[in-house]
Amino acid sequence: MKKFSLNNFKIRTKLLLIYCFCVLIPIIFTDAIILYTVNSNYKENRKKDLTYVMERVKSNLTDTVESCILFTYNLYSDEKLNDFLSKQYQNNLDYYEDYTDMLRYNGLSYNYNYGRLYKIITYADNDTLINGGSIARLETAEDTDWYKAYVESGQDIFLYTYYDSDKKYIPGTGTSRTISVIRKLDYFDKRGMTKILKVDLDYTNMLKDVLNEKIDGEIYIRNDEVVLFSNLPSASGMRKYEPADSVLLEDSTMSMTFPIGSQEWEIIIKAKEIPFWLVLFENQWLITIVLFNIFLPTILIYFVGKSISQRLMLIDSYMVKVEKEQFELIDISEGEDEIGKLIKRFNLMVSRIKELIEVVFKGQAEKQALELAKKNAELKAVQSQVNPHFLFNTLESIRMRSLIKNENETANIIGELAVLFRKSMTWGDDYITVEKELGFIDNYIHIQRYRFGDKIKYYHYVMDECKKCLVPKLSISTFIENACIHGIETTEKEGVISLTITKDNEYLLVEISDNGKGMDESKLNELRRMISNADSKMLYETKSTGVLNAYLRLMMYSDGNVKFDIDSKPEGGTDIVFRLPLVYGKINDKEETSDD
Repeated sequence: MKKFSLNNFKIRTKLLLIYCFCVLIPIIFTDAIILYTVNSNYKENRKKDLTYVMERVKSNLTDTVESCILFTYNLYSDEKLNDFLSKQYQNNLDYYEDYTDMLRYNGLSYNYNYGRLYKIITYADNDTLINGGSIARLETAEDTDWYKAYVESGQDIFLYTYYDSDKKYIPGTGTSRTISVIRKLDYFDKRGMTKILKVDLDYTNMLKDVLNEKIDGEIYIRNDEVVLFSNLPSASGMRKYEPADSVLLEDSTMSMTFPIGSQEWEIIIKAKEIPFWLVLFENQWLITIVLFNIFLPTILIYFVGKSISQRLMLIDSYMVKVEKEQFELIDISEGEDEIGKLIKRFNLMVSRIKELIEVVFKGQAEKQALELAKKNAELKAVQSQVNPHFLFNTLESIRMRSLIKNENETANIIGELAVLFRKSMTWGDDYITVEKELGFIDNYIHIQRYRFGDKIKYYHYVMDECKKCLVPKLSISTFIENACIHGIETTEKEGVISLTITKDNEYLLVEISDNGKGMDESKLNELRRMISNADSKMLYETKSTGVLNAYLRLMMYSDGNVKFDIDSKPEGGTDIVFRLPLVYGKINDKEETSDD
């Protein structure tokens, strides 16, 4: 059974798949998202519009009621009105003179046509008052429903809504639906004569605030008992209030409850649902975009597919000829696209195929030669850094000891140094066994002990299987030297250097530790940075080349596969660990025999 792969499909089939899954389906999906988004935005905008409607209605009604309450505060603290209501009058003439004088300076002359208040009446428990002109005796109101409701409420300022059927038959008395603000006028005399202020709001003006909101739906404003206002055509100030529960909250689109006066009023909006097709009809450009998105890519894909498939089939036919060693040029108008460039390059390939093969092989050989020369040059540059660096430190140690002690016992140590010189100066054998490297280290430690005496303690452990493994010459010795010179030489305490060499199935593991001076974090980070970006050019740019030199030789030896880590703390010593793949470190019998 043939394995499924897109490579087995024809170009025409692939283009059809691309069209279906990368053009048609995404366009349909995208257009659906656009339509859904438009519909959602339409609903969201409509919701915002309805919210603005509720906010405006709330603001207008609240402003009217609050203005009325604010007006009552003026009369509440009106000393002129209080004196007038409290005075006992002897005759009607005295009463009318005081009444006229009081009106000059009193808020009872409020201009009702301003559009907020309809009627203002003050009641007082004074038998000498004459009913009329916004003044009345309290006894005329004691049997009314509004007065009883006010007394039962126990509130200082009382917002009362009621239906006054008497107004229905008396022209000029206003609407039967009445909303009043009632309060006691006891600012100057808390326990004396009872004085009541009753202000009727202009219900018609408040209803206009609701009717002026032009929405495709119904607006209701209700309190706990009745529906106060609505925008229905049947809404009228002369009709009786509908019960509050006649408007079901479940059927509402939006609602809002807000405090007003001493009551809680609720705005309920029932908006009509707009069908989706009407939204599309209002946005005809959407239909145009949807059709444009489908048909234009279809036509474009057809001609693009035809342009691609025809020329690719032509190239395929000429490639078959190349397989038969018939090198013919494609003689058509190639075009300037990638397929046209492919045809041009095919023609170039056909005309120069033998020459290009020769150039490729020749260029590859030259490239390999250059790489080898570069590697040898870098290796020689590294090697040239090792001898002076290593020998200078060794001779300096011996010289310092000779100057201090002024004795001839240095002869023996110089003899050992001569052996060390002879071995280290010979770079013909760039890689030696671990066992021979340990010989270098022993000679070096012997020299350092000559200088420092028992200050240096050296411990090492090497697995027998590791002794025949190859390492770069003086690589491990360089780290031992670095531990002596930079780690232990500058400290007063006894120095300990330990070397451990082990291996597993894949790696040769080398660990060097000392308890010397160590490094601070900034110097350690700088050394790590140099190692991570190691380059032979650095050997000429930095003074400290020992660790960098050894690391570069390990990198060259292992083709960059060495794993190196260094850690150090101030006065806490330094630990160096590196791992070399065993595939680079094995020695065969022939090498071992010739070395011997």
